[in-house]
Amino acid sequence: MKLRLTFFTLLFYFNQYSFSQELCPPSFIDVFGGDQENIVSWGEPVGNIGCGDYAINEFPYTHQGNNAGAGNDWPVSGSEGDDVAYTLNVGQATTFDFTLCSPVTNYDTKLEIFTSDQDCVNPTSTGNYNDDGSICTDWDQTGSPYTPSELYGVTLQPGQYYVVVDGYGGGTGDYELTVNVAGRNSNLLANSVKTAWVFEQQKMAETGFSQDQIDTHTEIVMNPLRYAAQNSLRDIPEECGTFATYEVYDAVDNTLLASTAGLSFTHGDLANGTEYCYYVKTVYDEGSSEATDTGCGTPNSWEAAPPTNVYAEVWDEEVSLFWTSPDVNNLGVPYTESFDEGGLLDLWLVDGGDNWLYDEATGNPAPSMIFNWSPSVTDYSQSLYAPVLPLGGLTSVTVSFDYELNIWSPSGAEFFSIEYKSGSDADWSVLELFDNAGESFDFTNYSYDLTGLSGSLFFRFHAYGANSFDLNWHRVDNFSVSAPGRDSRNEYDFMGYNVYVDGTLNNSEVFDSTNYTVYDLNNELQYVFGVSAVYEGAAGEANYESALVNVTAQPVYVFGDVTGVVRDPNGMALDSVIVTSGSASDTTDETGEYYLWNLDVGTNAVQVRRSGFSTSTIDVEVLAQADPTLQDFVMSPDMPSPVGLNAFPHDEQVHLEWREPGGAAVYDMAYYDDNFEGQIGCGAPCSFSVRFTPPNYPALLTGMVLSFQGGGTAVAGSVDIYLDPSGSIGGPVGDPINLVPSADFSAPDEMVQYQFDVSGAGVEVASGDIYIVVNEAGSGFLAISNDLEPQSPEHYDRNWVTTDGVTWATIFDVVAGDPGLTGDFGILAQFLGAPGVNYAMTASGDVIEDAASSSGIISNQSNDNNSSEREIEQPVNMTTLNQIYQPLNPVPSNLDRDDLVEYKVYQVGLDGTETYVVSTTDTFATVDASPNYVEYCYNVSAVWNTDNYGVLESRHSNVACAVPYALGDADFDSDTDINDVLAVVDFILEEDFPTEDEFRNVDVNMDEEINIADVIMMVDIIYGGNARTMAFDMNEIAYVDLIQDYQNSKLGIAIEYGGPVRGIELELEFDPEMVNILSTGLSKLQDDVMVTSKRIENGKLKVVVANLHSGFIEDDENLYLNLPLQFSGDDYQVSTVSLKDIKIAGADGNIVRSLARTESSDVKAIPVNFALQQNFPNPFNPSTEIRFDIPENDHVTLSVYNMMGQKVKTLASGNMTPGYHSIIWNGTNDIGAKVATGMYFYSINTKNFQSIKKMLFLK
Repeated sequence: MKLRLTFFTLLFYFNQYSFSQELCPPSFIDVFGGDQENIVSWGEPVGNIGCGDYAINEFPYTHQGNNAGAGNDWPVSGSEGDDVAYTLNVGQATTFDFTLCSPVTNYDTKLEIFTSDQDCVNPTSTGNYNDDGSICTDWDQTGSPYTPSELYGVTLQPGQYYVVVDGYGGGTGDYELTVNVAGRNSNLLANSVKTAWVFEQQKMAETGFSQDQIDTHTEIVMNPLRYAAQNSLRDIPEECGTFATYEVYDAVDNTLLASTAGLSFTHGDLANGTEYCYYVKTVYDEGSSEATDTGCGTPNSWEAAPPTNVYAEVWDEEVSLFWTSPDVNNLGVPYTESFDEGGLLDLWLVDGGDNWLYDEATGNPAPSMIFNWSPSVTDYSQSLYAPVLPLGGLTSVTVSFDYELNIWSPSGAEFFSIEYKSGSDADWSVLELFDNAGESFDFTNYSYDLTGLSGSLFFRFHAYGANSFDLNWHRVDNFSVSAPGRDSRNEYDFMGYNVYVDGTLNNSEVFDSTNYTVYDLNNELQYVFGVSAVYEGAAGEANYESALVNVTAQPVYVFGDVTGVVRDPNGMALDSVIVTSGSASDTTDETGEYYLWNLDVGTNAVQVRRSGFSTSTIDVEVLAQADPTLQDFVMSPDMPSPVGLNAFPHDEQVHLEWREPGGAAVYDMAYYDDNFEGQIGCGAPCSFSVRFTPPNYPALLTGMVLSFQGGGTAVAGSVDIYLDPSGSIGGPVGDPINLVPSADFSAPDEMVQYQFDVSGAGVEVASGDIYIVVNEAGSGFLAISNDLEPQSPEHYDRNWVTTDGVTWATIFDVVAGDPGLTGDFGILAQFLGAPGVNYAMTASGDVIEDAASSSGIISNQSNDNNSSEREIEQPVNMTTLNQIYQPLNPVPSNLDRDDLVEYKVYQVGLDGTETYVVSTTDTFATVDASPNYVEYCYNVSAVWNTDNYGVLESRHSNVACAVPYALGDADFDSDTDINDVLAVVDFILEEDFPTEDEFRNVDVNMDEEINIADVIMMVDIIYGGNARTMAFDMNEIAYVDLIQDYQNSKLGIAIEYGGPVRGIELELEFDPEMVNILSTGLSKLQDDVMVTSKRIENGKLKVVVANLHSGFIEDDENLYLNLPLQFSGDDYQVSTVSLKDIKIAGADGNIVRSLARTESSDVKAIPVNFALQQNFPNPFNPSTEIRFDIPENDHVTLSVYNMMGQKVKTLASGNMTPGYHSIIWNGTNDIGAKVATGMYFYSINTKNFQSIKKMLFLK
């Protein structure tokens, strides 16, 4: 028996037991209108709650309950506790959400769905099971820490089901069940006991179940018979009555139309366009049920549906039409089914069981058809049948589909057979057989060419095997049948469209695209355009054609043309001039005339170039009109021009320097000959490079021409360059300079050349080599042109390849000299400089017919027939050439310098306009540029005397720009004053941090550092620098000392230097817990000297001292600074102050050489009076500490005597600094021997103080 899959609105009826018998009506009614007929269908009656405790009788459904004492009636997976069952009667397939997530739920729950037989003795699980959910966040966690059970996106077929609430480990408690109709399916396996049970095994182990208990539960749960298929479609329930028949009535006059035991009735011989209404009753032996709701339908005759939304876009002599296709379905070849609702989906059939399902949620993309493991069936055979497709005259077709296999257990006994037959074939032919012996795989496309066909094509997906439990699923999506011809048609099948212009058919045959362009129209006339849809006629009859859908439109002048004559300065026509604008180009003949067609309206840059003449570009305003815009050109001989212009900023001036003309010209370089025999690429992130060596230096890179053969698919390549000043011939080195971030390099049919203007990048080759690198970037097969014949070993080291973006090698080495790959790449470089002798040739490309050749991922042919469809905007400096590129090969010339008249300097505005500034015969000029802080740009030309053309001006040089500024001007007011000096001091003290422009302005000595030297030089800018006139020895070293003054609790900075000291900058480091430097002052008071300091961080003080009136800092016997301080340590602690990073500005403001002789000084407490303290400990053994206080520098003697007055040991003798001192005596004499036990005296003697104390030594 085959079950027809239908997809329409799902209706449900729910019934509960009643005390009297209820005669159940049909569950729904549906009416479909056909040609002179209506098809009435209905659903079987649905019964009561069956084996359940409660009925789910509305949506959303919510019920609160408690399972304690409810009895253990259902075999919930892994559970032996009390359970509650909810009856769910399903009339049509739909998807549900079930959840116990609620603040009411207070125990560890379980959910599982079952079917059962009529007698409620053989429950069978659907496999939909959950213990702990993953989404719920709101439940009574005091009762259970585990998330309440949840089943989302469960699809159930028509039948009676039981949603069972149970408890983990027999648990009981309160719960709240909520049931909703879900919008879409979810992953079928996510709600499967197969997935959930793995986590439950872990949970059982964690909660104290023995392994034997776990194994026993697992054996039960994983038994396929537990999920064995049984018919969930119950007979018409006994409580409804004893079924006899169905009766169909005319709802208008209540006339009985038909009695049938089936579920549909066709009402024929009706009038099209008239609505008819019906209702249906179920007839039982006990009587008739109530009627269904009334259902209505209107039969209609067939009309050819026209296209819709026809509109026109107007162009120059063209009109493009666009429209939306009519909503039609074909049953024939070509046929495509993506399993979206509608179309011919309801013609797909299944047989043999209930495992084939329509899955809304998954697919490639969703939806798809799925053969699901549940219900578990054994020795099964179930097929999914495609619609029978009439072939007409076709004998061969291509069948394609996407297939996904997901395996639970690799038994090798579950099969999926792809089968077909045609004509009168009795047996199915197997195209391919899949099984579950291997690994699961995601959606994969399979395609088969079928031949020898006739009549109709039958196709099926046949799932069969021993036990479906060992599967998870088979999935099928995107089924199609195609053929080169379109001979398979039935009457009314959609064929395509016709287009009419003013009532006359414009197309020669029916076409099926939804757009069409009409050409060769008159821009001055208005036209009526009509589009009709065409359908297959009856055999031997004309095709059906819909009514025309018309639109009126008039083409417009969208583009414009430019024409003119190119002459030399004497008015003579020039031939061989290449004239280009965007992708349009032309070459002049002996008349000098050119014509550029179909340019965009607006401003277009038109360029003329010819070897030996200066390239010229003019912006031409193109109008949308019939007549072309006229633009003539005068080309001057390409006179040598200045090169290497540089601009240097000054205060309201810019200084310009350039190199004199050296026969410079624009010239091309390439290493290929006049024919490309091959191509090369890899279809991966490869890069191909050519090493260029200019004949003379410097050479400015101004352009590139890249050639690609037909078949190239790289739509997002890029171009970098590498400079190798040493000419190491080791491949691209250093950091790349990106010239083309992303560009479409594809060449679908024949050789394509792309020209790039990179003159604005300013890439100059001063020495060595330059590498131009074309990156494939993984965007398709590059197919860069390759000159293979003859082989040129002299160029092997010029063509380089990398396949990993890091390691470079010559193409010869990478492919081991394979002559099908080793060649000269189609990369041309254009330079501005002094030409050499040999440059480049005009090269064309062959049609590639060579045998495939490859080495690793490098190949001469693409292995991928699919090109990327990424769309990018081409760079503005990129031109697609529509003619073979003609290289520029100027003739080197010997310049007569006497012909050079002068140089002209021009200022270049933001809009590119040039304003003459000054003339000079030097190769430098300083021009006024006011105000400061504005960018000024310039170029330079050379003026020559010529024999044939008189005085000619060369092309202008490169543009050089500079921003003039005032040195020392920190506030950008073009004036250096004391405010700027103070700002720099703030920078030094880190009160503020300079911007890049501020740094440039105040780094007066340009040493890339802001320091005291910049301060002094700014003072000189303000006051004129009187101190600079003083004599000094620039090689003399200044010696710096950190001087201690314990009596006055301060430090001093002393500098021994023969020259003037104009500024000092230093840092002091100290322990802030023990030392506090109070202030900084001059040792000798002096006007006009600034002393300032700041703690730039804890324990670090920066000091700046400067004479702000262009003088020097006076000293007091070499002492320049006093640093009063406080000491916070105890009497016997010592801290340190260190001198760091001292800078001294000398007579001219520059930093003098210096050396710190004393880099640190101890800091400690100073006593007021002399004192000798009692030793401690006393008595002692083996040692004791003796402390004494010295308030001033003095000679100190500390000695130990015995009771006889004999000196035992001298502990100290020498000059000591003020402070609290201590000495340890270890009980030894002057020769190191231990003294005897007894009383000893120790005494201190200084110039102004003596004292004696006694101590006791014990052994």
